[in-house]
Amino acid sequence: MHFDDIGVCFDCGHAHMMNGIPEAFATLKNHICSTHVHDNNKDKDSHLWPGDGSIDWKQTMELLRIAPQKPPLLLEIDGEAKKSPGDEVSAIFQKLEDS
Repeated sequence: MHFDDIGVCFDCGHAHMMNGIPEAFATLKNHICSTHVHDNNKDKDSHLWPGDGSIDWKQTMELLRIAPQKPPLLLEIDGEAKKSPGDEVSAIFQKLEDS
C-alpha cells in the first residue's frame, strides 16, 4: 500500500520529545502540510511559547523553510486565564521569522 498523497501535521514539541526535530523532519518532510508550533523542555508536552523551552528554533525554522510544501505555522500553546495573547503572538511570529 502506498500513501504518497497523505499529509501530516509536524508537531515541533512532539518531535523534540521523541528522537529530535531533525530526525523527525528528515522522515516526514515530504508529507508535512501543517505544523503545531510550541516548545517544551523534552520532559513533557508542555505547549510552551516558542523560546520558553529547549527547542533550537533557529534550526527548526531552517528545516521548515526547506519543506517542499512550505507549511503554515500554527501556534499550539497553553493559554493563561484572562490574558489576551495578541501582542505575544505578534512578537513570537517575528522572532520565528528572524530565526
